[in-house]
Amino acid sequence: MKLLFFTSKPIFPSVDGGCFASEKFVKCLFHAGVEVHYATLSTPKHTYDRTAFPAEFLEKCEPKSFSVNTNVRPIPAFLHLFKSASYNCDRFYSASVENALCEWVKTESFDGIVLDSLYTLPYLTGLRAVFNGKIIVRTHNVEHQLWEQYAADAKGIKKWYLKRLAHDLKRFEIEQLNTVDGIFSISKDDSEIFRSLGIRTAITEIPVPVSVLTQLLTFEGTALYYIGAMDWKPNQQAVAELIRWMPRLREKLPQLELHIAGSKSKVVIPSDEKNGIFVHGYVNSVEDFALEHGILVSPIHTASGVRIKFLEAMAAGIPIITTKVGALGIDLNPPTCICIAETEAEFAQQINTLVLDQNKRREIGTNAQRYIEKNHNIDAISQAIVEVFQGNT
Repeated sequence: MKLLFFTSKPIFPSVDGGCFASEKFVKCLFHAGVEVHYATLSTPKHTYDRTAFPAEFLEKCEPKSFSVNTNVRPIPAFLHLFKSASYNCDRFYSASVENALCEWVKTESFDGIVLDSLYTLPYLTGLRAVFNGKIIVRTHNVEHQLWEQYAADAKGIKKWYLKRLAHDLKRFEIEQLNTVDGIFSISKDDSEIFRSLGIRTAITEIPVPVSVLTQLLTFEGTALYYIGAMDWKPNQQAVAELIRWMPRLREKLPQLELHIAGSKSKVVIPSDEKNGIFVHGYVNSVEDFALEHGILVSPIHTASGVRIKFLEAMAAGIPIITTKVGALGIDLNPPTCICIAETEAEFAQQINTLVLDQNKRREIGTNAQRYIEKNHNIDAISQAIVEVFQGNT
């Protein structure tokens, strides 16, 4: 089987959860013996760099990139107010890129195409004109819901403008997802939302495959940590809450530490080691960072899809405390593999319990690893992808 996988940003370097999920999807294709042809948009924010791709990837697949300027420009942004199109998605469209992409598709005998994320869908019409096989979109989340949440947090003219962007994006999302041949959703929660929106396209849940850490864990780590790209507002808001809570948490737990990592974290967050707050910036190994500290705390209130960093932590046996919104995409029935809290008091209670009770850390961490083994197995996920293109589902 020969598939084209087209992303809106390069999957390497893996700067965020979206990149990680896309990379894992490609690994599923390789695992299933699929001949993968990979193409990506190269944007000012996420520029293609071949040297960032690992050798084992390049041995199996030679990437192809197409440059597009996605910078927000005042005049086009204003003119879109008089159109029904989504400015969020139109920024990723280029006629010259579409022509080059379609010319390439015409020269290859692909068995199918996977468009990765909503932001590749502006190229769907052009691809339809030159390709008769199945075109499937892999969704990272329910995109318009994120923008509705951004709008809810804004004020004044910004609130009005973000609501308009969310409205246009919702219409585009529903229209386009009803046009493709299938949807690979990242979680059951997202699938249910898509169906509630009236999307009739066949949906197959394709979770992110994650391998459980096989080394013997001691569950000794008691430091709190948070990791995430700090150019994303929900991450900034979650970290701001944790920093605000730390003085009160340390009244009961004087030695408690909070370690923060992620791209641009050193730019936007000052370290305050006197109060137990340490900022590490970008780290090369999320797994090593997690194991070095021990308890992932994420008071996140704006989210869709599934938090990839949670899956990585669960695979490593790291106990997690987060909100119900943060735990979207994770089956919490019963909630034995993750701790849920909504208020500062609830977070404080959960933190105290985990910091002081190694057996509780072990219980939550072990249950988390069992959950990953059951629900994120690469063999089952790879087979499900292949069956969609073979017409078996």
